Amino acid sequence: MALIVEDGTVVTDAQSYVTLAEANAFFKPYGEASSWNIADNANKESALISGAQYMQQKLRLLWKGSRVNAFQSLDWPRRGVDVPDFFDPFFRQVNVPLQFQDTVFIPENVVPDEVKDGQMQIAVLTISTEGVAGNTQSLQPFYGRKTKREKVGDLEVEYMTAEDGGNTRQTNTYWDAMKIVEPFLRPSAPQTGTVVRA
Repeated sequence: MALIVEDGTVVTDAQSYVTLAEANAFFKPYGEASSWNIADNANKESALISGAQYMQQKLRLLWKGSRVNAFQSLDWPRRGVDVPDFFDPFFRQVNVPLQFQDTVFIPENVVPDEVKDGQMQIAVLTISTEGVAGNTQSLQPFYGRKTKREKVGDLEVEYMTAEDGGNTRQTNTYWDAMKIVEPFLRPSAPQTGTVVRA
């Protein structure tokens, strides 16, 4: 199958942000034992498609900015996405309002390297040690800590530690990929509520 890659021009029916060649170059330093490096091209392409689809389902409403075209196949390219860790009070741009002068935006025809890297980090986790795509990894992994013990009277909860097989990071399987793309996600809405004492 031929992988249809989004190159920033809103490619019809795009399936991936990265080409097979880009992914091979990304994983080459991991060595021959890497599950990516022993997989054949069909399994690699399948994994890349799965990675892009996972990002589409998980992050579609969380990205900053908006799609360039309402009906594009993937979420990128986008417009109105700033580079959050850039600040230069002396940076000046032509025809840009004063309040945005010290801000740089991702060009509307660019898919950031972080998005590509995140997709590849997810893709490789869908390949088994035998080089087969889609075998064991769930694309909807478990969230949160594992509960070791609960007590209803006087409400007591004990969570499993890492030694017990728990997850102290309280996150999902794709921690690395989500942290890579985090600069381009909207800030989380604060959790608010009212506490009523009986």
